Amino acid sequence: MSREVSFGYVIATVEAQLLKNVRLKAQLLEISDPVVIVNQYQERPIDPAEFGQNVLILNSKTQGLSRSRNLALQNIDVDFVMICDDDIILVPENIAATRVLIGQDAGAAQYFTQLEKTTGEPWRMNYEKEAFAIKSLNFNAKRRIQRINSMEQIYNLRFLQAKNLSFNQDFGVGSNGHQFGEETLMSWSILKAGGQLRYIPLVTRIHPPFSSGTKYSSRQMHTVFAVYRKVFGFFGIFVFMAFAIKVMARVVQRRIGSV
Repeated sequence: MSREVSFGYVIATVEAQLLKNVRLKAQLLEISDPVVIVNQYQERPIDPAEFGQNVLILNSKTQGLSRSRNLALQNIDVDFVMICDDDIILVPENIAATRVLIGQDAGAAQYFTQLEKTTGEPWRMNYEKEAFAIKSLNFNAKRRIQRINSMEQIYNLRFLQAKNLSFNQDFGVGSNGHQFGEETLMSWSILKAGGQLRYIPLVTRIHPPFSSGTKYSSRQMHTVFAVYRKVFGFFGIFVFMAFAIKVMARVVQRRIGSV
């Protein structure tokens, strides 16, 4: 039986970069649901008059993506909330369909969808075609959550509030620690708290492609190790070793191919 659920959006931006995304801004002007935009700035705040009354602008002198998202989640009052970067495009028809599906079965603590590149390609080529749920913290579940992008996530805010869950501020772009991994740790925290994750095979957001993840610096490898160590515990050492071997093999193949 379907039920009406309230839905909202939280968006992180820095120095009002969101305003350069003309398509997303236009989409936000069409949305009547609650929206919270956190603009972390030193020089360029966002004027609330740029948006409608359903949009709350929080100009903040803080730093770090996880801190931004935590601030946004603390200032929105909805059942389910979609996480957004400032360089994405929404897919309204699929978001509407996703909301219907959530309303039909609103028991999960997190839903995750598909993501598409602005080139038209799927974010990853191995998306599952059918819906499924992740209900436990077994080894396969811990591996699968490594592949959930933040731009695929929709959170059950009531669950996060009841379990006092928030983004780990030592992880995420702009933090003083690791520059990614915060979304994986949130998925892990939800499962650890007894929540379920459910996959909906629809594209809800479109994101520009980038290549930073294809080149692994020592700092990036250190972050991967830190995430694996938290999620897998002691066995994270061995999972990381397997990952490092795979990365090294890719590097060797590229070098051979370039000769």
